[in-house]
Amino acid sequence: MKKIRKYSVLAMVFALMFFSCNKEEFELNSEIAQVGSLEGPVNDTRIQIDPENGESVTFNWTPAQAADGGLILYTVLFDVESGSFEEPIYSISSDNKGGGTTLTLSQVFLNIIAAKAGIEQLTTGKVKWTVKASSGYQSKVFDQSLELSLTRPEGLAIFPKYMYIHGSATEGEELSDAVAFKEIVNELPTDNFNPGVFESISKLTPGEFYIVDSNNPDSTVNNYYLNSEGKIRSGDQATSFTGEEGVYRIRMNLSAATISYEKISDLELYIFASQVTKAELSYVGNHTFESTNGFFDFLNPGDPEAPDWLGWEEERYRFKFMIDGTQTYLGSFHNEAMNASLVEGQSAYNVRPTGEEPVSYYNVYFLGADAGYWQGAWKFADEYNGAPFTVRVIFDPKADHYYHEFELN
Repeated sequence: MKKIRKYSVLAMVFALMFFSCNKEEFELNSEIAQVGSLEGPVNDTRIQIDPENGESVTFNWTPAQAADGGLILYTVLFDVESGSFEEPIYSISSDNKGGGTTLTLSQVFLNIIAAKAGIEQLTTGKVKWTVKASSGYQSKVFDQSLELSLTRPEGLAIFPKYMYIHGSATEGEELSDAVAFKEIVNELPTDNFNPGVFESISKLTPGEFYIVDSNNPDSTVNNYYLNSEGKIRSGDQATSFTGEEGVYRIRMNLSAATISYEKISDLELYIFASQVTKAELSYVGNHTFESTNGFFDFLNPGDPEAPDWLGWEEERYRFKFMIDGTQTYLGSFHNEAMNASLVEGQSAYNVRPTGEEPVSYYNVYFLGADAGYWQGAWKFADEYNGAPFTVRVIFDPKADHYYHEFELN
């Protein structure tokens, strides 16, 4: 028996020694053993930047290698002509979330890089670029760098947090009451905005307005105007609005130096299953639409408004409206099955709200005219079944997101 125990102990010791040796033998080494080489754009490539119509530029390089053969992630670095890349003016992950050996970069971003390098509008200057390879906690910048000669167009490239308009054509006559615009970003899969597009939902009347980047009279205020060619230019001249009085989705594209106006009307809350409107919202100012006479009895099989196929109690809704004469939709982040979110960072919430739902449940998104039949649904809370209510849609540029809210009358 003692011999058996002795042999068992020896076996355990040898096993531990074996695994310990193996652990040392296969220990990962994430150091960058070899960097790659830059391939293109070739040195001193000249690019006339055109944010509106110019094709994307592809940067490419050969792969780097980690000592352990592990995954390499790449970041493309940009710097001024005399820079060392220790503090690059701009950096961006490569294609495929950093895993690719290419970077496809729109000319909007080239314009931003040029501006950060100090290249003024309508002038030419140089920047240089290289690649940083990373594996685990190790990283190494390629030995090589290449130069680009960039010519900037008219228009801004580095954007403020907000833009503003004020004057007789707007809801804010004075600078301190100026109407705010926020920069919009891509959220839904169908969104395709370039940087520098600012938006505000607000009322306009025929008259004049001024474009500024601050509503604080005590701060440095940069002034802009719209010239006869429809381009945004620096200057404190007034811009004339000659369209019809109404509520507009106003988009200020600073990259392209343009402004667009799309008239909004007939905003309604309707029920998916019956397609029946349950609240007609009117604009009440300050980016807000409101109805104080909403009412909805949840749909049940056999109800006069219920479709023949309905076999359950139904309470899903969204909003529809007209924009420049085309019907389009406002909805939630939900997919058509309401079991997943179409917006990154949000999670489906497909039960009736009880007060425990996340604040973002009430976010509203411009879904477009071609949204799926059931896309973007919300559900009414139980207390609104058969009860008069007020509903508001609030396009506040300074809120975390556009949203809607209810209250019982």
